[in-house]
Amino acid sequence: MKIIHCAPFNIMTKTGGALYANPIKISSGLIQNNHFVHNFDYRDTARYFSIFKNKKNGTQKMNNHLKQIIDEIKPDLIIFGHAELIALETFEYIKNKNIKMVFWYNDLPYPKNIDQIENFFEAIFTTAYSSKYHFLPNLVDKNVEKYISYKNLSYKQDLLFTGRATDERAKLIQFIKNEINCKQKFLGDTKESVVIGDDYLREISNSKICLNHNRDFTLKYKWYSSDRLVHILANGAFCLSTPIVNGEDFFEDKLEYYEDFEQLKNKVEYFLQNDSLRVEKSKWLHTRVHELFNAKRVGAYILDIVEQNDKQLKQYEWVI
Repeated sequence: MKIIHCAPFNIMTKTGGALYANPIKISSGLIQNNHFVHNFDYRDTARYFSIFKNKKNGTQKMNNHLKQIIDEIKPDLIIFGHAELIALETFEYIKNKNIKMVFWYNDLPYPKNIDQIENFFEAIFTTAYSSKYHFLPNLVDKNVEKYISYKNLSYKQDLLFTGRATDERAKLIQFIKNEINCKQKFLGDTKESVVIGDDYLREISNSKICLNHNRDFTLKYKWYSSDRLVHILANGAFCLSTPIVNGEDFFEDKLEYYEDFEQLKNKVEYFLQNDSLRVEKSKWLHTRVHELFNAKRVGAYILDIVEQNDKQLKQYEWVI
């Protein structure tokens, strides 16, 4: 199958972050299933076509360029990720050519224009479960998440927090600094502390405990978590996470949650003193996410949905 994957690949911007981002992994999974994939970064292309190097002024030329690529490649399927700059006229152009289209969306909230565009697609995938759309797990790639933290004999830090210092997270950061006595590191809470690419994955693997602190408003969505969770687990690190609704469907009782700051403090102190239990849980979860959410398997799942392969769909734990 010939596939065009139109998504934010960060070819020119945030390049290191593209290493572990879902767009790259989705394309990798499709290729591992023996399909041709042409990656089209619509955001960077729009910037390229703007003399001011901003997305807005280059949007029309980007849409025209995409249509030209479609005419020349003649794909069987076009996969759109986020796609906020893709014009309705472009979707109509593709539909009139009888080319199948699917759409995926990372994170929350859902895009504002989803009601306007959803009828163009064979399927819509989101990383937050919805009865209306298909669930998309955050993907794992053994060539990216290649570190095995639980095998370390020494660590750079006891506790690692990654994420922007929004209001609720700022309170958490302050609590950790004031109330938890251990060697700590914070990434992304300031512009100066941002670390991306392989250095980010190395920081995870060099931490005894990593936090997966999702924003409060996301905690009601079934199976939802930031992709930070799989970055931690798939690199064999021990994770303490805010609760994940129905997370036991994937992680049984191995993923440790905290519901408030005091519980976080107690669990950090406990697991820093219980190496064997921390390693046991990390090892099980490392194997689990590589088995369930590897790029090849999720890529096959996306195509099974498109092709309505009901027999194959029964094998995926998240298909209800």
